Amino acid sequence: MLKIIFLGLLWSQRENCYVGYLDFENEMQDYQAFAIQCQQEIESMSTENNSDKGEQKYGLATQVHQFIWHSITHNFAFPISYYGINNITAHSLNTLIFSLAAKLECIGVHTYGSVCDGAGENRTHIKSFDWYGSKWSFGDLVEVNFNKDKKSFYTAKIIDSNLERTKFTVYQLDCENPKKIEIERNFIRPPMPLKLEWNINELCEFKNPRNNQWYLGKIIEFDPVESTLSVEIENTKEGWKVFSYHISKYLRPIYNSQELLTSHKTINPITGEDWFFISDSTHVFKKLRNNLSKSHTGEKNTREIMFNGKEISWKHIKGVYEHTNQHATAKATKLTKRHIWLTSWSKMRVDLAEHTLSKEVEDALASIKKLKEISEGTRVSNSIIFYIFF
Repeated sequence: MLKIIFLGLLWSQRENCYVGYLDFENEMQDYQAFAIQCQQEIESMSTENNSDKGEQKYGLATQVHQFIWHSITHNFAFPISYYGINNITAHSLNTLIFSLAAKLECIGVHTYGSVCDGAGENRTHIKSFDWYGSKWSFGDLVEVNFNKDKKSFYTAKIIDSNLERTKFTVYQLDCENPKKIEIERNFIRPPMPLKLEWNINELCEFKNPRNNQWYLGKIIEFDPVESTLSVEIENTKEGWKVFSYHISKYLRPIYNSQELLTSHKTINPITGEDWFFISDSTHVFKKLRNNLSKSHTGEKNTREIMFNGKEISWKHIKGVYEHTNQHATAKATKLTKRHIWLTSWSKMRVDLAEHTLSKEVEDALASIKKLKEISEGTRVSNSIIFYIFF
């Protein structure tokens, strides 16, 4: 009987040479047994699934979703898990993150948030949380749109909510016959902070005593003798005077949804504390560079990014590269061909994005006079396209 022996060379890093041989016979037998066991388990799982759902095929994963634990207090990071996926839903991502947070909590590791890039799955995952809805409880004051037209909101107090916090029971304040009303979360918003000091020509929301409706108004005068503010309702000639001790009742700041946007945090279901979502700054730079690379390039499906009536063009970045190539003494940036002519691979390079949006490139944009000609050419091109489509 022929016996096959698997041998391997043993390398010594200290002596930098081969020092002997290893016999892999037993290891190969163990590996083959393990491979057979895995194959049997896959076949058994496939049989169980096919009995319920018909024939099902297992494909290879196209992506790897990895979770890395980073210490806040020390310069230490460690990958704690990774999953082979083809796609992932927000619900699955939520489950994975907080199950890992629970396991870390069990061994004494506290987690305070997550850092992620701008992938679509991550954005959907973050938007799926409602920090205010999870924090509201009995007695909290909110603003409610009872007519469900998203135009006029009134102060109300929360009485109760369902388990999912998608519906809340409230009753309206400052009305003659307050009633308990159950309303969906979409028609409730957190109140703006109170404002007691107002300036002339400042916009506000004014509660008209005639119908108790809120209207856009403007502060037009202040009388220090009477201690009153004169308010004019926008698009009308109707004016009112508000005494200082009634300011909080009849005046409130214009609602700023951006100021009260709280998609950056939620409640950690494991500890009950705040959990913060943080965008990875390097990937944000990459997204900015990718958007800039599609602006005013003259190619199909490009963008025309404008700011204060002026274009933000990739031709400017390309102009910096060409200028530094023509003038050896002006080589003050790290721009190369890889930075300018992007491929599907170079678009993923974070370091290239950082070089493109660096302080050196900004200084070059301000100092190279020829770039003004590029701007003028872009504006001419835009005006021609405008008249053609007009």
